[in-house]
Amino acid sequence: MSKSIWICTCVHLLLYMTVAAYSSEIGNPITDDIKKISLLKQNIPKDYKITLRYIPKEVSGMCWVKLNVFHLEVSLKGLAQKFGNISSNKDNIGTFVQILQEMRYHIGHGLEDSMLEFDCHYVNEMWLTAKYFEFVEDFFYTANSSRDAEDCEPPPCPTSTKTTVTTTTTASTTSAQHSTNGEAHVITSLKGAFLPKVVQSSLMSLLAIPFIAVVVFLLVWKMKSRRNAPQTERSPEEGPALFSGEEANIPPLDVEISEK
Repeated sequence: MSKSIWICTCVHLLLYMTVAAYSSEIGNPITDDIKKISLLKQNIPKDYKITLRYIPKEVSGMCWVKLNVFHLEVSLKGLAQKFGNISSNKDNIGTFVQILQEMRYHIGHGLEDSMLEFDCHYVNEMWLTAKYFEFVEDFFYTANSSRDAEDCEPPPCPTSTKTTVTTTTTASTTSAQHSTNGEAHVITSLKGAFLPKVVQSSLMSLLAIPFIAVVVFLLVWKMKSRRNAPQTERSPEEGPALFSGEEANIPPLDVEISEK
């Protein structure tokens, strides 16, 4: 009898532990805390845009909660920093951040591997306040009412990734061509600025050559004219030259008279 009692007790204990582990596997949030989302909707301006990186439900399936835990926590932390330390909005957002941290703790180290497998399916969005908190509310209600799958099989990556890569490559090639054309334009401009200076110096040299030739010609002509100029005649006032021509060889008259 006592053995059967102990067996029943052990079975009930094991069942209780299994149910407890099942219900707290992903850290179900408290329903009263989820009601604070409506307060945040009212206190934050409607036209305010909030950044979020997430995976749609149709892609992640049963792993939707698990794959969105980390990025939703990051988004809420960034939103909390927009408010002061005494703001009620910051306190309410901090409550959700704490719940998400507990959920990550229960999920364990496999979360990072799952996120890497689904990395090509994540989408970056900037949502208005109403749509953003609708997502947050849907996330917590789903996490509170369902069990996350342990093994997540990602679907094939979308083909838009290849298109993005092609577009990026084309854009980089186009930018490289623009830069090359820009460099060629700069070189052409430099050549255009350099050529007038060369032409100007060449013209100055050409103009200097005739001037130098004229100066040389005048100098040569002046030297030749000095060499070919006749001896200047003496003026009548100076009288006849003392010795000129054959008269210089005529003996004096006194010699002829004495001989006679």
